[in-house]
Amino acid sequence: MTGTRMTDSQSQILLIEDDLPLAELVCTYLEQQGFHLVHLDNAEDALLRQDTDDFDLILCDVMLPGQDGFSLYPQLAASYPCPIIFLTALDSHLDQIRGLDLGACDYLLKPVVPPLLLARIKASLRKLQPKTARDSLRLHNLALNPNLQQVNLGDEVISFTTKEFSLLWIFVLYAGKVLSREFLFEQYVGREYDGLDRAIDLKISRLRKRLDELNVPGLTITTIHGKGYLFNYLPEFSGEELT
Repeated sequence: MTGTRMTDSQSQILLIEDDLPLAELVCTYLEQQGFHLVHLDNAEDALLRQDTDDFDLILCDVMLPGQDGFSLYPQLAASYPCPIIFLTALDSHLDQIRGLDLGACDYLLKPVVPPLLLARIKASLRKLQPKTARDSLRLHNLALNPNLQQVNLGDEVISFTTKEFSLLWIFVLYAGKVLSREFLFEQYVGREYDGLDRAIDLKISRLRKRLDELNVPGLTITTIHGKGYLFNYLPEFSGEELT
């Protein structure tokens, strides 16, 4: 089950739920609220899509057929650097503690109340926004406006997805400094790096490709082997990227 075609302004949510009537309810409601939904009835299929899908948030049932949501969480988290919310009928305190200790950003009990689910989703997505969201960020003639999610290069407005903007914000904020994978992951995802996740590298690769397409002299993301990534924008200098 999938929603309507996604635009850059929509957040894409993956719903992993084997209860089809509930999945239909959640997808219909959230699509009416402007989200794009992708529904799968088992988490194993989600792991097969990691190279083609870029989700902003995952809603995952705990009691799934085959491998349950708890045991599958580490693989999901490694494949998708985004908030994960558990949906479950398991209402004991121990189950809730287990889910949150694994790293889930929230734990919502069934039966699902759609307006409450929407509020939890919005709260989780807000955590991904730049912390200094009241102020614009400027580097030479490159300006980022977090309130409008807008990037300006001089008088030109450049379109970025919400997730590309969030990652670009971090790079511009720390321009000229080498940023480790661990630091970028924790700043971007909002949780501690587990030492195994490589999905952030894919996000950086996509952003770098987007910047390369713009062909702006001096605007680079350089790979510093063994250390991390270096973002810089030197309008008066255009050299080959050292990777």
